[in-house]
Amino acid sequence: MGRGKSGSGIEVHGDQIRIRFTFNGKRYAEPLHLPLTASNIKAAERIAREIRQKISLGMFDYAATFPRSKNVERAPEVTETVQMYAELWVKTLVGEKSTLDGYKSSMNSFWLPELGAIALVAVTHTDIATAIAAKAEDGSTGKTTNNLLIPLRNMFAAAMADGKITASPVVNVHNRKHQKMPPDPFTRDEMDAIVRHLARAPEVIVNYFLFAFTTGMRSSELIALRWGDIDWNRRTAQVSRAQVRHREKGTKTHQVRDVDLSDLAMAALVAQKTHTFMRGPDVPIFCDPAGERWLSERRLREDFFHPALKACGIRRRPAYNTRHTYATVALMAGVNPAYIARQLGHANTAMLFKHYAKWIEGADSGLEARKLNLVFGPKLAHTKADTN
Repeated sequence: MGRGKSGSGIEVHGDQIRIRFTFNGKRYAEPLHLPLTASNIKAAERIAREIRQKISLGMFDYAATFPRSKNVERAPEVTETVQMYAELWVKTLVGEKSTLDGYKSSMNSFWLPELGAIALVAVTHTDIATAIAAKAEDGSTGKTTNNLLIPLRNMFAAAMADGKITASPVVNVHNRKHQKMPPDPFTRDEMDAIVRHLARAPEVIVNYFLFAFTTGMRSSELIALRWGDIDWNRRTAQVSRAQVRHREKGTKTHQVRDVDLSDLAMAALVAQKTHTFMRGPDVPIFCDPAGERWLSERRLREDFFHPALKACGIRRRPAYNTRHTYATVALMAGVNPAYIARQLGHANTAMLFKHYAKWIEGADSGLEARKLNLVFGPKLAHTKADTN
């Protein structure tokens, strides 16, 4: 085929159809990447006319018309890094504030300094495993490093869902084994000593800790408990919320439960009435010495509980161990484990047996051990004597 009509703005070069035009004082020839046919030549002539018209009107967009042209200046391709994707991913997170804060902290304080500059598609298993190993070398516990991996796993799972990567580099990075410390409750005598000492503090303090010891409620649940949650006739407290990091949320198990109140628990509530009851049913029951609500349990722990332990000569333990004390004292008294599990908000007794087995076993005051001795003791001793 020939070069096309004179003034048509097209030419045939080899097996290519080209559009010829002048733009900003320069002459250009752009291939159309169309098969060389009569109909395509006519189409090329129409395109050439449209280009000349747009140039005359100042409306010609070179890059939009010829996106594959070598004459078009292109911005360099941006490689998406872990930092770039993480900034988008954190905006998608929903859930409890304390959990989200933990995720963001893990990313900002550890993972982004370690991996942030690496291309998202280039992160390897070894990159992550090396970072975790270095953290362990610095003395971090297995629990700490395992917690760091949780948000990273979620982020790379999201990247897979977005089609950014085909496989997660975290998939074969396994959690470290770590030994979980068993519950460390106070004995009943220690509990009594602590409560007696706290009686010297403002009354709102001893009321709080007496109620904590005798209900087994979590600290976050106690400071969120309201007067409207108390059923005075049934002697129960409905636990439906918790307060963590100054914000209310649902309970840890996301379930509402009723906790039976013993005489001591009821006595703590009656004493607390003079401080907050008249403010209404939606007001938190427990308050600080100034009459304000507790935003967290930190001051309770640091200003009152730990000083009481020191004064009583009792080994230092978290204030949360009031919950463990409730469970173990009740078990040692022979209270049904299933009932205690319900009081604590456990779905079944599995968690109770996992954490408190030795106190359940000790509740028989040695009765079962004596039975075992009767089974294996005298007869075996007699048999040994016969063989001599």
